Amino acid sequence: MYIEINEGSYGARNGKDGMDAVDALMANTRNNPIEELELNHAMRAERYELRDESPAPGQWRGGIGSVRTWYMETDTFLGSEADNRTDPPAGALGGGDGASGSFIRNPGTPDEEVLFSKVTQEVIHAGDRLEIRMPSGGGFGDPFLRDPFAVLSDVWDEYLTAEEARQDYGVVVNTDNWTVDAEATEQLRGSRVAS
Repeated sequence: MYIEINEGSYGARNGKDGMDAVDALMANTRNNPIEELELNHAMRAERYELRDESPAPGQWRGGIGSVRTWYMETDTFLGSEADNRTDPPAGALGGGDGASGSFIRNPGTPDEEVLFSKVTQEVIHAGDRLEIRMPSGGGFGDPFLRDPFAVLSDVWDEYLTAEEARQDYGVVVNTDNWTVDAEATEQLRGSRVAS
């Protein structure tokens, strides 16, 4: 038997970005290394990292949840007590909504199947993959008020693309020298206010 507590995220709050990949509301748990789990269970971790989707925009951005993909080496019973796979975490005061969590059997294949968030005795067969996506939190405040250097940092860290920085935050990032084009950013942000 293996019990997994996955790392979701927090939404942003006034003055702080949401925290990425944290055990929300769980105490006395630890994030076991996947190598230890693979040694003791008939499954293999093919992926364990932050979700691919960009964080929810806001003056303070939402946190990013984790994604883990397990390859099952034997038939396995899955029980899940997750919540709410349909409504994304809401943004506040102009911040964007986050992303819902999900359980997906055989992601990216013709046999892909999205499972309910609460299941009992669900059989995951040997050779199947189970992808667990944890929620990403909502943003807080108007994204066009975010510090341009914080947006640039998110582009550096590959949380955002330069195009997302422009579209969602009104920040023009020069990817030739990895700086903020302050004049173009001011014009872009000003044009939104004028409209």
